Amino acid sequence: MTHRPPSVSAALFFILLNALIWLTLGIIIAFNAHPALPDAPLLKGIMAFLSLLTAGILLSLSVFLGQRSRMAYFLTAGLLIAISFLTVFDQFGLVDLVVLAINIVPIILLIKDRAWYLPAQAGDN
Repeated sequence: MTHRPPSVSAALFFILLNALIWLTLGIIIAFNAHPALPDAPLLKGIMAFLSLLTAGILLSLSVFLGQRSRMAYFLTAGLLIAISFLTVFDQFGLVDLVVLAINIVPIILLIKDRAWYLPAQAGDN
C-alpha cells in the first residue's frame, strides 16, 4: 500500500487543526487575553509555553506521520489520548466537546489506517 488513503489525509488534517488550536491558545494566553485564567504571571507563562510546545510537537508528529514513521504513529496516538483524557477531566463545556471530537477523530483514523502507518518490517512474520 504505497498511495496515501483519503482517511490518512483526514487524520493529518485533524492533527494539524489540533496544533492550530494549541497555537491559538498559547498566543491568547501569552498576550494575556484569556479572561478566565488567574493573575499569576508565572502560571500564565508556563501555560502559554506548554500550549506552544504542544502545537510544535503535534506539527512535528504530523510531518513524520506523513513519512510513515512507526515512532510518530505511537507517539501521536499516545499524545492525542492523553490530551483527550485531560480534556474530559477538566471543567467540561461546549468548547471542550469540540476539542475532544477534534482529538478523537484522528485517534480513530490512526487505528483504522494502522496498516498504512505501520508497514510490515523485513523479518516480521
